[in-house]
Amino acid sequence: MKPVVRYILLVSVLLCLFGGVRAQSVKVNIPLWLTGSPNIGFEYTLTRQLTVNAEGAWLPYMFKKNEEVFRVLMGAAELRYYWNPQNFYTNDSWDGFYIGPYAMYGNFNIGLLKHNDPLRSHRRKGWGVSGGITFGYKFAFNSRLGLDLNLGVGYAHFQYDKYKLGGEYVKFPLELKKTKQWIGPTKFGVSLTYNIFR
Repeated sequence: MKPVVRYILLVSVLLCLFGGVRAQSVKVNIPLWLTGSPNIGFEYTLTRQLTVNAEGAWLPYMFKKNEEVFRVLMGAAELRYYWNPQNFYTNDSWDGFYIGPYAMYGNFNIGLLKHNDPLRSHRRKGWGVSGGITFGYKFAFNSRLGLDLNLGVGYAHFQYDKYKLGGEYVKFPLELKKTKQWIGPTKFGVSLTYNIFR
């Protein structure tokens, strides 16, 4: 997982710095930052109505008291098509409604206390992929700052090993390669954007 996220972020940064496009923006997902989860995203313009967006996030939580853990490292990429885009202050940074496909990949290690009993609680460690359609709207406050609201709906697949949350067998899996599927909302963002060039 880590090489995939690093690759997505590296390609995004290089395209922003050396791409032949006039508009690139950097963004942060506000709800994730408010929970103490570092994240960053990049969006750059391909044509008058198409942009590419890439994002990465890390949720680093570990609670030693009950051996609870909530760690997630994920990356996502999407292609956005803007309906009737607004060329805000002629900086080629589009605003308005958009729609487009997205793909997401991540690793997770999640185990939370249930019924106040570590021996009856479980931890799940594995990976997941998701794909679907993103719907969103981007507001411009001025030529530099904006707000990006989006929701992704699609399919998610998870594969994980199941462990006890606490006790002497915490490092020995109870079940291997369990899978779960989900169809519905899989992605949500309220991002503050900053246009690098105008």
